[in-house]
Amino acid sequence: MDVGEIVVTGSRIARPNLDAPTPVSVIDTRTIEARGAINTGDVIRTLPAAGVSSITPTNSGFQTAANGITTVDLRNLGEDRTLVLVNGRRFVAGLVGTQVVDFNTIPTELVDRVDVVTGGASATYGSDALAGVVNIITKRNIDGVIVAGQYGLSEREDDERIKVSVTAGKTFADGKGSITASLGYNQIGSIYAKDRKDQGLDLDAVDDYDGDPANYKLIHSQTAGLFSSYTPTGVFELPREGASSLLRTYDASGTLVPYSGALGFNRQGSRLLQVPLKQWNFATYGSYEFNEKARLFTEVNFVSSKLTSNIEATPLGSDQIYGAFAFCDTGVCQSGVPILSAVVPEAVRNAARAANPGVSDDNLVVGFRRRLTEVGDRGNDIDRQTFRFVAGIEGDINPAHHYELSINYGRTDDEQTSSGDIDAVRFRNALDAVVVNGSAVCRDPAARAAGCVPINIFGAGSITPQAADYVRVPTSRDAFVEQLVVNGFLRGDLFELPAGTVGYAAGAEYRRERAADVPDLLTQTGQTSGNATPPTRGRFDVTELFGELRVPILADLPFVQSLDLNLAGRYSNYSTVGVTEAWAASVEYQPASWLKLRGQFARAVRAPNISELYSPASQDFPTVNDPCAGVTRTAGGQAAFFNTRTNIGDPSAVLGSGVNAATVGNAVATACLADPAVAARVARDGGFALTQIEQQGVTGFDGGNANLRAEKGDSYTVGLLINPKGMGFLDNLSLSVDYYVIKIKDRIATISEDKLLTGCYGPAGFNTGNAFCSAVGRFGSGPSVGALNFVNQVNDNFAETDTRGWDVQVSYRQDLNDLGFLDGLYGGEKGALTMSLAYGYLEKLQTTPFKGADRADFIYDAGTVGAPTNEWTLDLLYRRGPLQLAWNTQFIGDVVVTKDVNDFYYNVPLSSKTFHNAQVRYDVTEKASIYAGVDNIFDNYQFVGGTSGLVPGQTTGWTTYPDVYDAVGRRFYAGARMRF
Repeated sequence: MDVGEIVVTGSRIARPNLDAPTPVSVIDTRTIEARGAINTGDVIRTLPAAGVSSITPTNSGFQTAANGITTVDLRNLGEDRTLVLVNGRRFVAGLVGTQVVDFNTIPTELVDRVDVVTGGASATYGSDALAGVVNIITKRNIDGVIVAGQYGLSEREDDERIKVSVTAGKTFADGKGSITASLGYNQIGSIYAKDRKDQGLDLDAVDDYDGDPANYKLIHSQTAGLFSSYTPTGVFELPREGASSLLRTYDASGTLVPYSGALGFNRQGSRLLQVPLKQWNFATYGSYEFNEKARLFTEVNFVSSKLTSNIEATPLGSDQIYGAFAFCDTGVCQSGVPILSAVVPEAVRNAARAANPGVSDDNLVVGFRRRLTEVGDRGNDIDRQTFRFVAGIEGDINPAHHYELSINYGRTDDEQTSSGDIDAVRFRNALDAVVVNGSAVCRDPAARAAGCVPINIFGAGSITPQAADYVRVPTSRDAFVEQLVVNGFLRGDLFELPAGTVGYAAGAEYRRERAADVPDLLTQTGQTSGNATPPTRGRFDVTELFGELRVPILADLPFVQSLDLNLAGRYSNYSTVGVTEAWAASVEYQPASWLKLRGQFARAVRAPNISELYSPASQDFPTVNDPCAGVTRTAGGQAAFFNTRTNIGDPSAVLGSGVNAATVGNAVATACLADPAVAARVARDGGFALTQIEQQGVTGFDGGNANLRAEKGDSYTVGLLINPKGMGFLDNLSLSVDYYVIKIKDRIATISEDKLLTGCYGPAGFNTGNAFCSAVGRFGSGPSVGALNFVNQVNDNFAETDTRGWDVQVSYRQDLNDLGFLDGLYGGEKGALTMSLAYGYLEKLQTTPFKGADRADFIYDAGTVGAPTNEWTLDLLYRRGPLQLAWNTQFIGDVVVTKDVNDFYYNVPLSSKTFHNAQVRYDVTEKASIYAGVDNIFDNYQFVGGTSGLVPGQTTGWTTYPDVYDAVGRRFYAGARMRF
C-alpha cells in the first residue's frame, strides 16, 4: 500500500516511507489490542529500550503525591529525559513540577501507533529528549461508531480491570472535514498484601539472607515475626543513665512485659499494594480543509482520574512530638511523656523509676512508639484532571512548501486529601494531663478551652474516640502544572541536486511552563507527624528556533543507490538557564535496495524543571558520619586523629585516647582543621569529641537550586537495516541492528550527606566555595562549636552518566499458503504468521556521582535489576480468516541485585525470568469481534526478599520488584468490539 509522504518521528521532514536516520521502534494498534492493554505505557515498558519506571500503580502506594501514575523511562536515564509527544506535539505533564507525562491520561482506544526513538532528539523537538522520544500517533478519519468493552481479573480474584469505550467518527463535506470523538471508562482494581500469602506478601518480614551470594538461593526465604516495633499496644522506652533504654509493651492479657519482635505489628495486614484507579476520558480530533492551502485541525483531551491509596496507620514516636532531646537535665537525654502525666499508668511510672534510681519524677519521661490504629489507616484520596487543547492551521503554500501553525495548551490539576495523620501540637497537649475533680484533663488551660481531650497511648484500644477526634487532622495538597506551546514551521523542497531534492524544515516555538504544589498549613509548618513541607511554585519560558536539512549527496551509482546527509539544529533561550544549543548530524548510505547503513551524532540538552529549580528547602534529620570527629593537633601543630575517634557515651574517652601516630599530617585531618569552626573546638578542648546530642542532632534542608545549568547529552548511533526484497521467502523480512552510545554531562542530581562531608573534607582540602562545603554548616560558637549544625542536600549539576549497547529489531510476515511443503499436511486456507522481535544488549550503564569521585563511588548499573545485559520481547500473530491468535513473550536476563561493593546485597544473583501472554480473537461478523486472553500464563514470580523494602531498589510491601517483573501473576480477561 502506498502510504505517501509521512512525518517519521525523529524528523519534521516528510519522508516517502517508514525509514528513518535513527532507530525507531513502532508499536501499532494491532499489537496494543493483542496485549489487551488498558494503558499504553504498560506496553512500551516491555521494550528492551525502556528502563524501570519510577512510578506505576504497583510501586506508588507509599508515594505522598504521585499515587497511580504510570511513566516511561527510556534507557534507564530517568523519566525527565524521555520526551513524550502526541501527534508530534508536547503533552502536558502528569507529575507536577516536571515534564513527566502520565500515560494513564492517553487512552488506548484512539492510539494508531507508538513510535519510540532512542538517543538525543532535542534538535528536532526540544528539551527533555536526552534518552529519546515517545510519539503517540492517534487514529483519524473513523466513519461510524465503535463500541468496545473488556473485563479482567487475576487468578487470586483481585486486580479487577474494566475498560469500556464508545468511539464515533464522521467525514463530511465530500471528505474535506472529519471529526472523531471517544468517551471511555477505565478501572484498575486494588491488590491487598493480606490476600497474597502464596507470594509471601501477608507477613511483614525481612529476607533470611546471610550476606554470602553463594548461599543466597539456598536460604532465600522469609522469617515471620520480624514485625514493626510501632505497635497498636505501644512500645515504651525507659531511659537509663549511661545505658540503652529499656523497652516495654503490653501482652495479650494487658501485662507490662519486655518487648520482643514477636509482639510487633504486621503492617502487611492492611497494606494496599496496587493503587486502584477509576478514570473517565474524553478525546476528540477534528479537521476541515477549506482548500489545499488551509486545513484547520483541533485536538481535545480531557481525563478525570480518581485514586485511593491505603497503608497502615501512622507510626508515631515521641521524638516526633517532643523533638529528639526534650529532657536532658539529669544527663538522661530522652524525649517522651512526663511520667507524672495522668495518662501514664502506675506500672509504667514505677518501671521508669526503677530504671533510674535517685532521679526525681520531674526529670523522668517515657518515650514511646505507637501505631495509631484508633486514628485510622493512612490514605490519599486523589482527584486528578488533565485537559489539553490543540488548534492549528496547515496547508501547502505551493506544491513544494508546506506550513503549520499551532497552539497547544495543557493543564493537570491534582487535588489530594489525606487521612490518618495527627496534629502534633494537639497530641503533645493531650499527653500532658492532670487529675481535676477525679477526672483526667489536659494540663494547659488554653488547650482545655479549645477542646483538648487527654490521650492514653498505653495499651491496645486505649485511645478513646473523643481523643482520636481531637488529635486527628485531615491533610491536603492542591497542585497543578500548566503548559502553553505556540509552534510554527515550514517544510518542503529547496532545490534540486544531481542526487535528488534538498528537503528542509524550519520554524520557531514558544513554550511556557507553570506549576505549584501547595500543602495545607499544618503540613507546611511541620505540625503533623512528618517534617515540614513548604509549597513549591515556579515558572519558566523558552523561545526557540529550529531547522533541518536533508541533502542527497549521491544516487543511482554502482554500490551507491543513495547517500544522504541529514542536519538539524535548535537554538533556545530560557528564562532560567539562558541560551542552549542542540544539534544533530546523520548519514544514510544505501549501497543496494536491500541494505541501508546509518549513523548519527547528536547533542541534546535538558533544562531543569520547576521542581529541580524551585523546590523550597524541606527539613530532615539525616544520620551522618562526621569525618572530623576525633581530630586534634599535635604539640608540633600538625593535624592528626585520636586513637578513639568517637564515643558519644563518654566523650572524655576520646580526648584521653592519645594521638594515632599513623594519622599525623593526614589530609582529611588537615582539611578539618582548615575549617575555622573545627579549629575553634580543637583550640578550646584540645580535640573534637562528639557528644550524643551533637551526633544525633544534625539537621538538613533539602531543596531546589535556582542556579542549575542545563544538562548536555551526546549520543552516537551506528547501524544497518536489511530488507531483502525480491529474495523469495525473505521478501517480508526486516532486520535492523544498531549500536548506541549516550553520554550525559552536568546531570542534575543530589549527593548523600556523607558524600558531601567527605567531599568537603577530602584530600583536596577545605574550601567554602565548592559545592560540597557550601552544603555543610557547623556551629561557629557556643558549647557545640565545631559540631555539625546542618548538611543540606540540594540539586546541582554533579553527575555524569554513560550508557551504551545494541538494539536489534526483526520483523517477518509469512503467508503460509505460499509454503508448498504444507500442502500435504493441511489443505485449504492456511493463514499468515507475523513475527516481531526486539532485543537489547546493555553493555554499559555507569554514573559518576560527582566530578573527581573515586571509582569506588561510581554507580555500575548494567547487569543489575532493571538493567539486564540481555532482554527481549517477541510478538507472534497468526491470522486465518476470522481467527487470530497472539502470543507475547518477554525475557529478562540474569542480573545481580547491586554492584555496590559496600552494599549487603553486593552481587546477589537473580536468575532470568520469562513471562508469556496469549490472546485469541474471533470476528463473529465483519463488524463484531470477541476475544479472550491470559497474561503471565505460567504464573511466574521473581521472589526477591522480604516486604520491608530492605533489598536495594525494592518497593516496600512487595517480595519482588513490581516495576521490573510481573508482580500480579496469572490473570484473565475477555472483551468484545462492535462497529456500527
